[in-house]
Amino acid sequence: MNHKENDLVSPGEILCTYEEYIPSEWTYVEDGYIKASINGRIVIDNEEKTISLSTINPPSSLKVGNHVIGHITEVKQNKALVTIKMIKGLNRELIMGYKGFIHISKANNEFISSLHDMFKIGDIVEAKVLNIYGSEYIDLSTSDEDTGVIKAMCVNCRKFMKLDNDKLVCECGKVDSRNISSNYGGF
Repeated sequence: MNHKENDLVSPGEILCTYEEYIPSEWTYVEDGYIKASINGRIVIDNEEKTISLSTINPPSSLKVGNHVIGHITEVKQNKALVTIKMIKGLNRELIMGYKGFIHISKANNEFISSLHDMFKIGDIVEAKVLNIYGSEYIDLSTSDEDTGVIKAMCVNCRKFMKLDNDKLVCECGKVDSRNISSNYGGF
């Protein structure tokens, strides 16, 4: 063990070997060592054999039920990929980059034959976190009224579009539709 309980550590600092304890909050394993992921004080639970860090103002971490803001990076017929940038309502950045997906069954409450009509690459979306399978595999939903596209990008000129009577209109003349959130334009 490199440190003792309540020692102050910095990100990347080795706390102990992986054989000594089980990593817990704000720690990770790399090359057989448990390391600190944030600035904080060491907390050891000898009963559970875990090591974690405590801090006064920790960065945000994603939880089921959070509403997140991200942008569409790829659209397939049955799935749209999203790079998650922030948790709605929090002013702290996320502790790491998350990638999520919106399955066609969770995009809208109506029948949809293809997600190509619902989302376009570059659109900014608000989505609800349904499940977290890992940092690269977050299950998202845009079926609630307040979720969906909050800023749509024109496929012709790549400028953001204005909402006009449930249709998206661009200054270049392109008219389009998406899975529009009731919060459109509010971001």
